[in-house]
Amino acid sequence: MLTAETNVEFKPVFIKDKAGDMVLIRQYDHSKDRDKLVGMYVTFSPENRCLGLPPTTRQAIETWVDYLGTNGFAIVAECDGKIVGHLAILPTEDGKKVDLSVFVHQDYQNRGIGQHMIGLIIDYCRKKGYEGIMLVTGRTNTRAIHVYKKMGFKVVDPSYEYDMYLPLK
Repeated sequence: MLTAETNVEFKPVFIKDKAGDMVLIRQYDHSKDRDKLVGMYVTFSPENRCLGLPPTTRQAIETWVDYLGTNGFAIVAECDGKIVGHLAILPTEDGKKVDLSVFVHQDYQNRGIGQHMIGLIIDYCRKKGYEGIMLVTGRTNTRAIHVYKKMGFKVVDPSYEYDMYLPLK
């Protein structure tokens, strides 16, 4: 679990996405949400995977979701009781920064959900006192790169993958 420098909680937020649907963005509860989240990833399109994530088999998805659920902090986007987006942050070894992963189910992409989730987690991480947020994405993931840059992330290593960073202090 992340260790908090300050006592900051994530407050649930309702947004209206670009399709006009009401979406709840809230903290992930591993004990209650695990099966719904695994279900989202089981139906995740192979074309939307990036750098091998999310995993493809149910067993690998469950192992990955369990790892994120016990070692990090996560939020989910929920529409009509169904999890349609997932964002997780994991602390770096020194605890000063976090690594970010975000996935929105293909049926809900291009609606602004991921961008809202990223904005909310940036605010959360600032309040927690983290120095910055890191992420890695594929060079060909142009939609995601566009959103990350729009949110203030900069490319720090444009090798095979794009390592991106957002300083918070």
